[in-house]
Amino acid sequence: MNHRWDVDDTTIIELKIGGFAKSILTVNGNAVPSSLTIRRKSEFPFVIPDGRHAAISIRPQFAGVPRVELRVEGNLMVPTEKTPVKCPSCDAVVKPNDRFCSVCGKAMPPAENYIFQKSAKEATTAIWTLAVLFAISGVIMFFVTKSQDAAALARLNSLNPNDPFPNSINGVAYTVAALRDKILWEPWGVLIVNLILAVVMMGLAIWGKRAPLAAALVATATYIVVIVTNAVIAPASIGQGLYLKIIVIIFLVRGIKGALALRSAHA
Repeated sequence: MNHRWDVDDTTIIELKIGGFAKSILTVNGNAVPSSLTIRRKSEFPFVIPDGRHAAISIRPQFAGVPRVELRVEGNLMVPTEKTPVKCPSCDAVVKPNDRFCSVCGKAMPPAENYIFQKSAKEATTAIWTLAVLFAISGVIMFFVTKSQDAAALARLNSLNPNDPFPNSINGVAYTVAALRDKILWEPWGVLIVNLILAVVMMGLAIWGKRAPLAAALVATATYIVVIVTNAVIAPASIGQGLYLKIIVIIFLVRGIKGALALRSAHA
């Protein structure tokens, strides 16, 4: 896990975190001994070559990579990443920590916006994950349900289709033929519902690029409704994949908070 900050034209700070949480901090290629670790919340202050005071902080996060931040003279720095930073006014490529656009001269957004945007992107990733999970679970449940229904269908096939089935199902009386049709439809019903949910989540993930807050809110509400509905129909489903459910909801909530902060910043 590597982090790099191009503070200005003459100062580059890098933090490399390797195995066993060992960290290597360098300033302009020169190693700086530090006590940073990703195992717990930590902060390391130091002085950069031009005399300014800097500090790197690491905050472990549940179900996510640790949040690493660099501040110089108390100001948050934007990390240097593969995707270039662009001016929101003229779309020109600028340096990560430029205060003004070198092309149009407009003020650049504060570095805090980077954190908010990252949280909003996490929500979009979580929505894509839900889309994949719904698609995969739909296919799996289709075959599982079909396999579980095989014995019941074999029994029904030995009966007269026009005869009433001896026992009512959830208080409803069926003929043999009607019950067989119902059982044959069950796997397809499960598959179709999950595929519809997958398509809905895909649409929300795409929409999230333009409206991250609305997409995250709708995705979160939809996912909670699905969880509650499944719990009502099959109480045993509450504990199934509980850890994954918690992780997805955490990322969605982070995204909502980040999108709300971005909206407030732009208000």
